[in-house]
Amino acid sequence: MTATDPGRRVTAVLAGLVVLAAAVLVWLVTGGGQPSRPEVTSAESAEAAVASAAVKEQVREAAADAAARAYAYSWDTIADDKAAARALMTDDMQRRYDRTMAGVTTSSREHHTVVRTVVVDTALVTATEEHARVLVFANQRSSGDDLAEPRLDLDRVLVTLENVDGDWLVSELDAL
Repeated sequence: MTATDPGRRVTAVLAGLVVLAAAVLVWLVTGGGQPSRPEVTSAESAEAAVASAAVKEQVREAAADAAARAYAYSWDTIADDKAAARALMTDDMQRRYDRTMAGVTTSSREHHTVVRTVVVDTALVTATEEHARVLVFANQRSSGDDLAEPRLDLDRVLVTLENVDGDWLVSELDAL
């Protein structure tokens, strides 16, 4: 067989493709091509990127306040209730909240709905100087003309916060 033998050329090309595929796989596994994201670690981890105990407390309080405001309203003060909740949110979150609350506003006025939310505890999930996630445990009591008796819901909400010019604002609310 000579170096120009078609079988050897096919083998050499296949070997080259295997090496190239392995290199691409290593690149993908190591995060190549991914935009860098802020590192968020477990708050209990030894490598936690939380600056201080004060930051931990700030994000827990901000998440509790935001969840209590976002998940509470009364049919007769709903515009003020929504404004108070929106003040604690990023612009993108405000738009999503407005879409959700559009239908709620109509039905709450029709049924004289009142929803009160009391935060019973919070748990810090992850945090850095710029981003945090907090699990909020809340009790939500709803009443209205469409309910035979008040209803109590035990809610769990994962609140994602961003530090925007020194204020911790909600960028995501995920009811669990």
